[in-house]
Amino acid sequence: MSAVKEFLGKYKAEIGLAVLVIYTLSLGVAAADELFGLGLFPTKLDRMISAAIEKWESPDASVREQGMREIEEYGDFAVPQLTKALDREGTVKEMALQALPKVTGQNFGNDVVAWKKWYKEHKDEY
Repeated sequence: MSAVKEFLGKYKAEIGLAVLVIYTLSLGVAAADELFGLGLFPTKLDRMISAAIEKWESPDASVREQGMREIEEYGDFAVPQLTKALDREGTVKEMALQALPKVTGQNFGNDVVAWKKWYKEHKDEY
């Protein structure tokens, strides 16, 4: 135990500086995540939207329908993840194409390129 105390006493300033640097960097990363929407620190809502979209992979139609109802409740908060879901295959992509008009009021049908172009132009709104 005395070796630990001796080490801490000898390197107290360096340890304090290292902690300060790490803390400052973590604040910077968190701020960048918030500012640029990097998704490094998903919010509870982000996780809930993600879970609703994952329900679309279920073989059970009632589970998929529940996922769609949840996405509709989350409304335009779900738009960023819905546009990402367009890159997926199968049912998830199909359901994202069904959900986007409901939550955005836009309608580009099944044109993934048009949806992505529209989102790129309007992503600051979401």
